[in-house]
Amino acid sequence: MAHGLVGSSDFLRIFAMVFHIRASDHGATGMTPFDIAILRIDAANGEDPNSVVVDGSARPAELIYSERMTAMLARLVPEASEALQLAARAQHLRRWTIARDSYPMDRAGYHRWRGELKRRHAEWASAILSESGIDAETIARVASLIRKENLKTDVESQALEDVACLVFVQHYAADFAPKHTHEKMIGIVQKTWRKMSEEGHRAALALPLDPGVRAIVEAALATAARLVHAPMALSNVAVILAAHGDRGGDDPNATLFRHCAALRATGTFHSVSAGILRGEPVLEDAVRAAVASGAACLAVYPMFMAEGYFTRKVLTQRLAALEIPVDVHVLPPLGADPRLPDLMRAEALVTAERVGVAAHTARLLIVGHGSKIGPASAEATRMAAAAIERAGGFARIETAFLEEPEFLEDALRRDTATPTIVSGYFSGDGLHAAEDVPEAIVETGAAAIYAGPIGRSERVSEMVRTAISSAMTGG
Repeated sequence: MAHGLVGSSDFLRIFAMVFHIRASDHGATGMTPFDIAILRIDAANGEDPNSVVVDGSARPAELIYSERMTAMLARLVPEASEALQLAARAQHLRRWTIARDSYPMDRAGYHRWRGELKRRHAEWASAILSESGIDAETIARVASLIRKENLKTDVESQALEDVACLVFVQHYAADFAPKHTHEKMIGIVQKTWRKMSEEGHRAALALPLDPGVRAIVEAALATAARLVHAPMALSNVAVILAAHGDRGGDDPNATLFRHCAALRATGTFHSVSAGILRGEPVLEDAVRAAVASGAACLAVYPMFMAEGYFTRKVLTQRLAALEIPVDVHVLPPLGADPRLPDLMRAEALVTAERVGVAAHTARLLIVGHGSKIGPASAEATRMAAAAIERAGGFARIETAFLEEPEFLEDALRRDTATPTIVSGYFSGDGLHAAEDVPEAIVETGAAAIYAGPIGRSERVSEMVRTAISSAMTGG
């Protein structure tokens, strides 16, 4: 079966003539080579005989895909180079001309098909860019990006992969899911997740996903096997609960130490200790003590509410600097556990009942830390609130923050009359959880009751235990 760009050269020449956009006269038309290239890519994808309905109108499927790639790239990488923008637009250039069933319907055939697609997309894109007046260096760069070369070391190549994964999850996974079993979809999402960067992960969790897709993503992340080299007997695993360290409060880090004690009491692990980034016991001392005790492996569980600066950079860099002689497994943080929203909802319902408030008439206000330097904290807070809202039980769910808009005080003042349960998206009883939130309620005069920080719940200890056990044993 021929896989050439059948008929596209004539179409593009006609397209160029109609719009008077020859590469040689772009100056006269006010169009740049980049503008012409985008139009030519769209013209090629506009020939797709397959269509999708968007906003009530049927349009060529690959043209819609390319527009979605461009929109997602603008969201993820606003400062993207022209080469990356062109690669995103041409990611699926005339893909319909190379059918999957033109190759054997097995794993080897699939990989041959994917390899041919990348080669052809790059080849066809290069021809269009050349016709559009794009310089040779940019053409070579675009072709390299489309072929996904140096994926894990090339920032732009990884960004393109992230964008493709995000477009799939947001726009295509909902239609794709009914064609496969739930278990297979979980596996597909896990494979997709492994292709993405941490920035891509954060962006995916912040997307407005179809509820069914959201449930699959949450299940995939909850069951993902983030194992060391082999399943490990838990009696050989030293657990370190890593935390930022509380500032303020009557008993700093008391919640952290209670969870350590509760885990120790189960007798599940070789040892359990706290490791604090800013405070004592210092993380490095906890690691050295665990290694000295004879543990065969370390499981580091971040008592953080988001995959942010401290988990992705500070924690990992400090662990790497120690040159630890045994396997170290860093788990997802507490805030990433998909069971946490259900726990927050249950605790808030208990609080409402305790104070005599009918939950279905009340506002549940989820308050998180927020940040002036990154979106991870706010995104995690909003994701938890969205999950609680889907479960129902309260008149409405809102979010507020201590370090960014909408600030807690503003959210409380905006509605001082509606009975409000305030739930703290915090891991401990530090300055924010123990002092800032209660003070804001008093100062605004809102009809609000504080349910406390979710990290203080006794059920968190068991969540941590099962998360570590599952990760280390594969169960």
